[in-house]
Amino acid sequence: MKNIKKFLALGLTGAMMLSMAGCGGSDTPAASTPTDSSVQASDSGSSDNSGSSNTPANSGETREINIGTWWVQYYDSSHSSVEDDPSFAGDDPAYMKFDNVKKIEDNYNVEFYWKNLTYAGVQESINNSILAGSPDCDIYLVELTFGIPAQLNGLALDLKTVLPEDHDLFTDQNYVNYVDLGDGKACIVKRTEAATFVEATYPLAFNKQMLEENNLEDPRELWDRGEWTWDKFIEYCKVLTQDTDGDGQIDQYGYCGFKNETFEQLMMSNGANVASGTEQTLTSSETGEALQMFYDMYNTHKVCFPYDFDSGDDSTTMRGQYREGNIGFWPSAAWIAADKADYDQNGEGKEMLSFDTVYVRWPVGPSGDAETNAGKLTAGEFYIIPAGVEDPETVVNVLFDMWNWYDGDTSIRDDEETLWWWYASTASDPELQQSNFDVMFDCGSNETFDLWNSLGVGYDFNGLIKGEVTASQFQETYKNQIQDALDIYFK
Repeated sequence: MKNIKKFLALGLTGAMMLSMAGCGGSDTPAASTPTDSSVQASDSGSSDNSGSSNTPANSGETREINIGTWWVQYYDSSHSSVEDDPSFAGDDPAYMKFDNVKKIEDNYNVEFYWKNLTYAGVQESINNSILAGSPDCDIYLVELTFGIPAQLNGLALDLKTVLPEDHDLFTDQNYVNYVDLGDGKACIVKRTEAATFVEATYPLAFNKQMLEENNLEDPRELWDRGEWTWDKFIEYCKVLTQDTDGDGQIDQYGYCGFKNETFEQLMMSNGANVASGTEQTLTSSETGEALQMFYDMYNTHKVCFPYDFDSGDDSTTMRGQYREGNIGFWPSAAWIAADKADYDQNGEGKEMLSFDTVYVRWPVGPSGDAETNAGKLTAGEFYIIPAGVEDPETVVNVLFDMWNWYDGDTSIRDDEETLWWWYASTASDPELQQSNFDVMFDCGSNETFDLWNSLGVGYDFNGLIKGEVTASQFQETYKNQIQDALDIYFK
């Protein structure tokens, strides 16, 4: 598994590697500790670094621990049955996760709850309640776009002040990762497991039967031979863009996609970025080539399904057009396929797509490299524990033990049964399920950090699509806005 490779410049500290250093569960006892940042972990406790602390329960009143999130998650102390999760499919991992709640409750004399604050509410709570010294929650789910500022502004607990130096968080790195910003702290943590690699990936999907009917070789074979390039992709899209019923109107298209994902994936496939450090790189030649490719797909090659400018919900319409069977390629994701129940992943008897969806890495651009191109923007479920939290050792133990529902046996954690949703969502054929999972994993194993879409800048991609704005005009329009936003973000 590859680490994040992008260098993140942080102003005063210069250019520093944004890397993932792994960790495991706590091996410290759940004893009452001061709430200032100088608190140190006890040397006692289990030597198991897998996440199971095996420490004595707290005495006295039961502690309630809240985890701020923006969607419903399972399981916690509010759930009375494994079937409370509507996606439960009778799998053993679900029972293990459910039973783990009781173990945590008994071990630490706590109850813990996922608290849905909404996406904006999580950010507001972090910025207001932690700063005021009274965190609303004991743990927060974050994205790096607001998790990094929380660390830089002292709002997140440095786990190096809580855990011993020989803890798995700083050694074996088998269970949970932390984001190293180069400031010597370990504040932002993330589970290390197969699911965290495949999540938030947007591989290029294609209609298998459509390509076969047009005698086009499987793009996965081209990728393996190093021949899956932008030029080859356009060649395929031109073949697939057709008037299939002879009425003089194009009704089948080579490509359709939501504009943000189209630009983002083209950018990464050309080894480019926009806002990966303190200096904007929108004006780089590599990013310019990605913008030009975006422009040409619609205006020069004319291989894209007509873009939805009018509904006000183009993220939905452009992400779902492929379901009509008239699109050759599109940016996909497991969550999109699952949301639309393309292959009835929950076994509810829903009608499945009439064609097979196959994933492949995005074609390589003229300045890209198949070995080094990123396949995913750093994203997923990152967590922080707020500075000033009461009894941080217990909070850390609960978080890590919650993740360690498999009791240190990673073969259970990364088993196909555990990950069935990721397989079943994207295909019905077992071979395609495995292939699609492998592509998502490959994308997720090549992460890059880029804030391009998290700076509050409103990009006029519609102008590019309509041919009203050139690539160079786009760069000139937004370069200063991006730089100004980065200056505010990092300073």
